Amino acid sequence: MHKILILGSEGYLGSVLVPYLRKLNYKITGVDKCFFGKHNKNSNNINIVKSDYAKLSKNFYKEFDYIIDLVNISNDPASEIDKNFTIKTNFKNKIKLYNKIKELKNIKKYIYMSSCSVYGNNTKIINEKSTPRPISLYSKLCLEFENYLNKQKKIDFTILRLGTLYGWSPRMRYDIAINKIIRDMLFIRRIEILGGEQLRFFCYNMLACETIGKILTIQDRKFENKILNIGVFNTNIINLAKKILKITKVKNTTLVHEKHNIDNRSYEVSMNTVKKLFKNLSFKKYVDNSILKTFKKIKNDKEPFKKNKVTLNIYKKLLKNK
Repeated sequence: MHKILILGSEGYLGSVLVPYLRKLNYKITGVDKCFFGKHNKNSNNINIVKSDYAKLSKNFYKEFDYIIDLVNISNDPASEIDKNFTIKTNFKNKIKLYNKIKELKNIKKYIYMSSCSVYGNNTKIINEKSTPRPISLYSKLCLEFENYLNKQKKIDFTILRLGTLYGWSPRMRYDIAINKIIRDMLFIRRIEILGGEQLRFFCYNMLACETIGKILTIQDRKFENKILNIGVFNTNIINLAKKILKITKVKNTTLVHEKHNIDNRSYEVSMNTVKKLFKNLSFKKYVDNSILKTFKKIKNDKEPFKKNKVTLNIYKKLLKNK
């Protein structure tokens, strides 16, 4: 049984990735500071360690076959609150980690979770060979660490540039587009769109898990030291809201469209990579079903406006008490 270390196991993606990989018969250790709570319970083949991974010794990493790194201050506004803290979390601590594991023979692969935000504002359809144009501190640091990995090449790595995530999670987030639109549509019957023309690439959180599962299972050299753009569809934000209303068939919702835009990111990402990974997947049907699943889960959320379900609120509180 392969042993997997997941850094950031209790965050938005980590808290769905842990049970997903456990079902694939991996032995999971998660490391997390648990700023957002602890969502995975210790059980057979799942062990969650409450700690700062950067402070763990080199010996700690000697027992794992794979490392999946989900740790980032991954919200653009949150990354700007305390830039030094963001640089430490999103870059400097990763260099420390890499220096501890780069000579370890047990590590078969390091998977780094980056973001399509590195593309910034692009007018052409993007692929992995396109020139990144990061705008925010978060995306600039993602790209900087990607470049660091590409220069080192001491251990096999795969970089996943995820589209904007959506989907239900035990560590729920309502500061990402689809989740927020569905919440507001259900509970206040009002959707506010700023700008709306900006293009985005969206990724269902379970497809991100399935992609990681494929990389671990297939063991193909085509993933070796590669960057992969991962997501399920592109659209602009105003059409996204209309799409969600159509799929969920929710009535009596006001759509407020303000053309003033505070987010300069806009990019459309080629689906070629993900279509090769999931050859038998009907993406239109998958997208519709994933949005409906998310809708049904959010509909049953008893506390949809709880402050800790917005990442920015957590980091403001965290940094205030730092």
